[in-house]
Amino acid sequence: MTDKTGAEFEAWWIKKPHREQFEDVKDQMRNVWLASRRELVVELPEKLTCDDGYPSDDMMMCNEHNRAVDKCRAAIEAAGVTVRG
Repeated sequence: MTDKTGAEFEAWWIKKPHREQFEDVKDQMRNVWLASRRELVVELPEKLTCDDGYPSDDMMMCNEHNRAVDKCRAAIEAAGVTVRG
């Protein structure tokens, strides 16, 4: 469990009305929450091979694509989700 995933569960739990009545199943609910996060896998597009053979505009687009893939990967992993690709 990432710290963020655990914190998200706790924030969700605190907002639930009558949560005191369900305190005995809180751990089970947390386990389901975390298991669902572990099972979720996001497939990212492949990064492109940017070599000097591209015209300058295409090279810039290629580099931007790869930066976008990297930013998406970082954001998704920060949310505690597995990334493939």
